[in-house]
Amino acid sequence: MSIIVNISINLYLQGLRPPFILCFNDDPEHIRSAVDAGGGAVTKGSKVPKLKRVPLFTDMSEYDLHQIDQITVERRYGKGEVIIEENTAAERFFIIFRGKIEITKKFEDGEQFVLGVHSDGEFFGEMAILDEGPRSATARALESTTVLEISRTDFEKLLYTAPVLAFTIMRELSSRLRDTGALLISYLQRKNRQLAKAYLDTVNTVVHAIEERDAFSEGHTDRVVEISKLIARQIALGEEEIFNLEIGALLHDIGKVGIPDAILQKPAPLKKDEIEKVREHPLKGKRMIQDISFLEQAIPHVLYHHERFDGSGYPEHLIGADIPMPSRIIAVADVFDAVTNDRPQRKRMSFKDSVALIKEGAGTQFDPDVVSAFLELVDSGALKE
Repeated sequence: MSIIVNISINLYLQGLRPPFILCFNDDPEHIRSAVDAGGGAVTKGSKVPKLKRVPLFTDMSEYDLHQIDQITVERRYGKGEVIIEENTAAERFFIIFRGKIEITKKFEDGEQFVLGVHSDGEFFGEMAILDEGPRSATARALESTTVLEISRTDFEKLLYTAPVLAFTIMRELSSRLRDTGALLISYLQRKNRQLAKAYLDTVNTVVHAIEERDAFSEGHTDRVVEISKLIARQIALGEEEIFNLEIGALLHDIGKVGIPDAILQKPAPLKKDEIEKVREHPLKGKRMIQDISFLEQAIPHVLYHHERFDGSGYPEHLIGADIPMPSRIIAVADVFDAVTNDRPQRKRMSFKDSVALIKEGAGTQFDPDVVSAFLELVDSGALKE
């Protein structure tokens, strides 16, 4: 088949055009078998006037149109009627004379995905004939539709005999492949977003259940997530990075599950050994989620949100750009929310003093660029008391 198409295009480019008379089989039995194939109501009589109105054939001579008339079968399909079905043998090529059809593909989960809608003058069914495989999609009439059908054998001869037609079909096929690829990518992205939302909802439920242990930390995670996302967008992080940051922010304190309530809710300053216990929560958090494939991208942000820009943080004493950007963002959001809310060991700071604390930490505790983005949000009113 590819040889036929290549010959056709080469002939077209050279300005050559073999005569139709050498190619078509006008034997009555051949025509009768073509009429008998397929579904839909067959309409008899000359189709030349209709062929003249189809863009594919407008440049052809009267003689050529009469030759094509001999190999086309006109059928009518009612609304909702299946014209071709996915995974069946490809025996016919279709040109829509009047009406509208929908091309759909069925996925393993049963969902029907619309690949395209075609109407008057357009064609369909060429792909499976060209690659000699089964139908990859289903075509169904969206309204009463009249089509002109050509058998596989005559379609191949038509491509060889009419290089202009072959070139037009190949150009349209290339465009459709690009469009279909884009549609399928969009479909998969939507599916991934739906799956991601389901995971986020699950993570949210778990985190909120944990927060209920401690009245002082209730709402902390949600606020850290929102502040982190605001900063990330101000810095212009990509959507995928923001998504991973959101999971990291949701889970940043998950390791505190392994720390006794007596320490977390102690109403007095913590002792040295108690502080060391609290500082274990990033590592504990990492161990909790490291075997969950969906959460792998969030592990660095759970592990490094207490690192300091000058290298004096924990657990690995990372410095500057060695700390992942989402972790640097969460660090600012975490501290800001912590100091603007009451904790067992202290009362909250004012909004103004909390902003000043973040500003003072630029270059030592925090990434200066993250602090700048944070201050821009404050100045614009996007982040306020």
